[in-house]
Amino acid sequence: MNKLMTAFLGMALCVPALAFAQSQDTSQQDQQNSQMQQHQANTAASAQANGVTTQPKQTVMGMVSDNGKYLTVGDTKYQVGNPHSLQKYDNQNVSVTYQFDANNNTIHVLHVKPGSGQ
Repeated sequence: MNKLMTAFLGMALCVPALAFAQSQDTSQQDQQNSQMQQHQANTAASAQANGVTTQPKQTVMGMVSDNGKYLTVGDTKYQVGNPHSLQKYDNQNVSVTYQFDANNNTIHVLHVKPGSGQ
């Protein structure tokens, strides 16, 4: 009987200790997740402030407007964030490599290559 009481007492003391240990593990995971989210937010804010984008590069064939401010690809007209890069291609078909700037809803031209008719 004495052994049985000792076993129950031992179990009664272990259960709260296990619950406390599990609670600390969850708390550490929450803290790590919070730190990771904060790091990602800081990186995104820094990239935005420095003009760095993580958007994928895309290449399209299109017609440049008179002033280089727009690129027309089929039925879609894109506003160009850096029109100086297209100014010498006014009213010409070009192949453009760009990244989309979601903050300004424009495309940022990275490379231009004169193209043939569409």
